[in-house]
Amino acid sequence: MRLWKLFLACVLCAAFCLPAAQAQGSPGYVSGYAETPVDNATISQLTNIYKAAAAIDGWELELGDRFSFNEVVGERSAEAGYQIAVNGRGARVRGGGVSQVATTLLLAAQDFGWVDIEDYTTYGDKFTGDYVDDGKLAIVTDYKAGHDLAFESLYPGKVTIEAWVSGDSLCVALTGYGGQISGDAEASASTPMPAEKGQADNILLASSLIDGCELTYGEKFSFNNIVGPRTAEAGFVNATNGRGVRVTGGGVAQVASTVYLAAKQLNCLTIDPVRTYGDRFTGGYVSDSADAVVTDYNAGIDFAFTYYGSKTLLISLCEDEGRLWCYLYELDGSGE
Repeated sequence: MRLWKLFLACVLCAAFCLPAAQAQGSPGYVSGYAETPVDNATISQLTNIYKAAAAIDGWELELGDRFSFNEVVGERSAEAGYQIAVNGRGARVRGGGVSQVATTLLLAAQDFGWVDIEDYTTYGDKFTGDYVDDGKLAIVTDYKAGHDLAFESLYPGKVTIEAWVSGDSLCVALTGYGGQISGDAEASASTPMPAEKGQADNILLASSLIDGCELTYGEKFSFNNIVGPRTAEAGFVNATNGRGVRVTGGGVAQVASTVYLAAKQLNCLTIDPVRTYGDRFTGGYVSDSADAVVTDYNAGIDFAFTYYGSKTLLISLCEDEGRLWCYLYELDGSGE
């Protein structure tokens, strides 16, 4: 980043209370995240980006609440502090650059999954920016013309939107808190959270990566592909595993076991052969060691299943009152 941009970022971070660097949220909670580059943005574009990001940062939604980008950000006027800058199709307009915030928010909302997104307009072939690779992903927002990004929260709890600039990236995260799905779930299972902090941290981190995963007909769920390598670089810590050995990522297999307990209740799933701890199981989170699933990324030991239902299978994981819960849902079809 050029020195003048670094200086501007520091000034704007202080002015709009946006942290220059921020974690994506507490393990087990963040379910949607996206970032887009701002390294080529001009001073005026950065000013507009910071203002719009500050407007949505910290916004909270309950189940059924509607978020409107235009209503939250407001009119992009000189009185509101917005500057004239190049927009996504190369025209100089008041508030140019703001739509990058909307685009990043959309990508995070899509990753989060627990939202019903209304129809929106994109720049398409007219897109001249570089913050996304495809103009069909570049949202058009225009307060006066009514081009908006809006969505309704489907999350059974509180959702917080966070937006900040870290280095050369604009970052947006949607965090779901306190969500407990019940009633309409096709299958559910739970296991007790461990007392060991390292195990609990690993469990919540792995759960956050799986939470919100959706499968349509013929799609395969792979625990290893979604959770990835259990390394310190990925945020996992050293903890006791299911056979009493301390390893990086110890406790993660409990997440696989909890999902397995729910998955084997559904006839629309074909579960791959699973490896279990058997007689070596020393944990207490399942009563039958045949349900204590072993997963090992490096050794290629996976827990996987394929969905053959006619709808969309949604996997939800959350911690509530000292237990890790897995719920399986079958859902019907899914300017500036």
